[in-house]
This record gives sequence, structure tokens and C-alpha cells, in this order.
Amino acid sequence: MGVSFPIDIAPDCPFGHHNIPFGIFSTASDVGLGNQRRAGVAIGNFVLELDVLAKHGFFEGTTLSRPLGDVFLSTDLNAFATFPAADRRAVRTTIVENLTNGSSALYKDDALNTAAFVPLGKIQMHLPMTITDYTDFFCSLVHAENALRLLSLPVPQAFYEYPMGYNGRISSIAVSNTDVVRPRGFFRSPGTDHPIYQPTQQLDFEVEFGAFLASPVEAGKNVTAREAEDLIFGYVLLNDWSSRDIQKYEMHPFGPFHSKSFLTSISAWVVMPEAMSNCPCRAPPSLSSQISPTLEVDDANHGLHDVQFSVKVSRKSVNLSLSDRTLTIEISGKGAQDVDIVRSNLADAFWSHYQMIAYQSSSGCGMSTGDLLGSGTLSSPPDKIQEDSKVAGNGCLAEILACKHILPDVGGRPMQWLEDGDGLTIEGWFTAADGTKAGFGGVTGLVVPAVL
Repeated sequence: MGVSFPIDIAPDCPFGHHNIPFGIFSTASDVGLGNQRRAGVAIGNFVLELDVLAKHGFFEGTTLSRPLGDVFLSTDLNAFATFPAADRRAVRTTIVENLTNGSSALYKDDALNTAAFVPLGKIQMHLPMTITDYTDFFCSLVHAENALRLLSLPVPQAFYEYPMGYNGRISSIAVSNTDVVRPRGFFRSPGTDHPIYQPTQQLDFEVEFGAFLASPVEAGKNVTAREAEDLIFGYVLLNDWSSRDIQKYEMHPFGPFHSKSFLTSISAWVVMPEAMSNCPCRAPPSLSSQISPTLEVDDANHGLHDVQFSVKVSRKSVNLSLSDRTLTIEISGKGAQDVDIVRSNLADAFWSHYQMIAYQSSSGCGMSTGDLLGSGTLSSPPDKIQEDSKVAGNGCLAEILACKHILPDVGGRPMQWLEDGDGLTIEGWFTAADGTKAGFGGVTGLVVPAVL
């Protein structure tokens, strides 16, 4: 018997019995289906092979609109996401019921137990969905006020009327633990008159929350914010890495193009909306504004949750060597410690993802299963952070510098822009249905030198 009941869940483990996030993984050739990408859910220090459960009839007693078939052998979660929301909830509920029942065949059948549970240490994670479109919004009033203050600009009136956003680039979206290659671009260095193509000196991160669309929205049709709940498949953490010197030069003040096209990282595990049902917060402040009825949400069902974000940075040394025209990058992390630099909360957002979906569809552009909607940088008011703490409530370095907040030293040096060798992790935590702490597993990236 490989895994016994009850499964031991460490207090700092994000994947408890009532989280059950979905993801796409593969393993070594001698484990399960080997390098074939397939769907699983995370539980403790294990991944549960969903196709194994399906083949053993775990979902046959569940009333579904259509058979699951080989949906969990797909290389992404898109096909499963197209099932009605009631079906997705029923599948998740069945998994939770079996994991929390010591009499389940998961624990009583030795062969099934061995086939169903795979240690997290033996898997490789992949993008959970085939991303069909990507929109990045501008939904934090705290961030808007702080960022625009640096430019001596007011928050535009439109911000209070609908969730502003721009179309992103899906080719640059990658799963957590993908290296961040320092981007190169055109900008003027201090004291120069002309732009130079050069590596960015102002590499930044952005704390964001992403939602994947489940059901498509037909072109020409729009949905209201009150109708948007069942259209969301699940949520991920998102880091929209940014180059601020490239951004400032290519289009003033906020015209992201190359400054954000090099990489956007998302967490590997998709947390279902049902997992977050026990962490509601107050309704978004946008409800007190004069907004269109299509953007209005219910006070008790508005799409915002009490999700606590944190950012940690560790600084490592980088050595470059060139041999036979091959550049070798060696990163040494001995003694490098994670330093907390940011804490913010989704509850402080001005707009929710329900409202983002409503606004996105309002043009009649149509939306697809696999569309990703990012929240934009999420910041919290300074009174949410202890006065004696050097941890900031700002969701990016540009905003922290604009507010003249002094961050703690990282690797013995002041923390300003990200350096080569910096490893950065964004985590998100919430309270699950059983009152335990649950999370997303983090989204991590290591900054490596620019490609010459």
C-alpha cells in the first residue's frame, strides 16, 4: 500500500483535502503513463491520476451531462473545462469524497492505490490549458493611484466606469519555474540622445491573479457580470514580468508592447472556484460607482475572495563562461535566503473577474475556452501592512519605488530592480472549506542574463 488514510497534510502544504486543484503533468518513462501529458489533481505530496479514477468507475455514479471518456488523457484541461459547471463540480466533489473516506477503494485496493498516487517529486508540470487569448486588466485602484502619481497623472475617469485592459501575447505565457531571460529592447540610457538596443536595467514583476474561461462566448453575444460565475473554469497566480525602461520609452505612459511580451508566468495548478467558496470578502468598491448594469454583481456573489499574496526574493551569484562559442551560465545559491518584500490581497481589488468577463464580451468579440484574464497588478493600502515592517503592500517594484518604500536588503544589497540570479516566488493563500490553509503552489522564476 503506497498511500494510507488519512493522507498526511503538512500545515504549510497548499494542497489539502478541500483544495484539489487541477493540472497537467508527466512523469519519467517508468512511472505510470510516462512522458504522456495527462490531467491530475494535487493532494498533499501526491498527484492523483484522474484517468485511473475514471477507468475504475469512480465517476459512474455521478450524474453528468455526457461521458468523461478519455478527457483526462488530453494534453490540456480545455476539453474538461467545456463540461457544464455542474459536471465539473460533481467530478471535484467525487474526488473530495473519496480522498476523505477511509473505506474508499483508493485506500483499500492496493493495485489501484499504487497506480493512482504519484509523488510530487516524480512529476513535471506543464501549462494547464491551451491558451486561446490573453487579456491583462487594470483593476487595482491602489496600484493605479500609486503608479500614476509617479507620472503626475490622475486616475482616468474610465477606470471607475469599467475594468480597463489590453490584449496580451499568448506565445510568451509559460508555466512556473521557467527561467526569466533578461529581455533586450530599445531605450535611452542616461546621458544619451538616441535609443540603444540593450538589456533592460529595470526588470520588474507584477503580482496578478488570472482566471481561465471554461465556456465560450459566441461572437456578437455578451454576458453580464451576474452570469459570469459559471464561465470561469478556475484561477491561477500570474506574474506579468515587465521591463520598465523599455516600457517608458516605447509608449508613454502605459503602452506595453515589448516591455511585457518576453514572459508571463502562471502557476501550474488551477484552483476551482468551489475551493475558494469559504473565503468571501466585501463586494468590490466598483459597486459604489456609477457603472453599467451589465457590470453589476451581487453583494454576496461578486467574484472577489480573501486571497493573501506574498512575494519572496532570493539573490544568488551568476558566473558566465564562454567555451567553443557556447555560453555557460552557472548560478550559485549557497546561503541564499528568501526575503519577504511584498504582501497584498485580492480583496482590495476594485473590479472582479466577473466584471472583467462582462466587459471583455461587451464588444461582441467572442471568447473561447482557454482564454486567460489577468487582474493587473494587485496592491493593498499601506494600513494593511504593519508600520514597523519593511514589507510593502505594492504589487510591483515600480510602484514600490514610486511610493519611496524602503525594502529590506536582499543578498546583502538594497532591493531595487531584479538582478541576474534573483529567484522570485509569488504565493497565494486562502481558507478552504474545512478551515485549513490552502494555496496555489506558487509561481516562480529565476532571472538569468540576457542572450547576447
